[in-house]
Amino acid sequence: RSHEIARDHTRSPEQVCIFDHFIYRRAVPSARSCAALLLITAGAVAYIACDREFRAKGVRAYFWASVWWAVLVFQLTYGKFLVTGIPLRSLWTPVLYTNSLSILPTLLVGVASGEFTRARLEAIELSPVGGSWLLLSCLVGIGISWSGFWCQSLITATAYTVVGVTNKMLTVTVNVLIWDKHASPYGIASLLLCLIGGSLYQQAPLRDALSEEERVGLRESSLESSRNRAASKLLRQSSGDSSYGAAPASDEEDV
Repeated sequence: RSHEIARDHTRSPEQVCIFDHFIYRRAVPSARSCAALLLITAGAVAYIACDREFRAKGVRAYFWASVWWAVLVFQLTYGKFLVTGIPLRSLWTPVLYTNSLSILPTLLVGVASGEFTRARLEAIELSPVGGSWLLLSCLVGIGISWSGFWCQSLITATAYTVVGVTNKMLTVTVNVLIWDKHASPYGIASLLLCLIGGSLYQQAPLRDALSEEERVGLRESSLESSRNRAASKLLRQSSGDSSYGAAPASDEEDV
């Protein structure tokens, strides 16, 4: 369900922010960004508290959602490394790899879930219109993959996660308008709280930004000091040589 996907996305920014700080050397978020992350967390907790499945089954209702959440955090963190830590000739490279390498796991999941049984395969009726929509969905999926990697190359992993949180609100809106199985008004209000938090978030700068400027200034001042010392040494040597050369002339005059 779309609101469950949005809920799991709202739990991701806080964990990705920790990886941003320790792996990608981002500074600690500002007070505004911390408040935004707290609003996102509060919205996620409020949604879980009003979820019918959580009330009925407890923590077990979120087992597979938690597994997917862990994979999501890894993907968001490692995806940033793919587009910034590895020299790529084109953003189409990770798009090609991710879509190609996902074919085998998808086939294995299909076999395990019984999607390729003879009865199911014989029941498939693919009309030209259906094939056109299938092809269009594949092209749209590739476009989404490319735009995702492009966005990750421009902003931090945490900011990209927050963008994902806000984008899911459109999916939740469509779900509420079309399907009958959707979140309660209280749950939708909780997701709106996450949306407010996402709109307030500002990505953290690099921790080395200020120290790098300081290192450049220290390096320049050190070079300037070295030049001054070298000039002073040459001046002393030249003055000493002139004094040494002038002494014999004075002696000759005395003689």
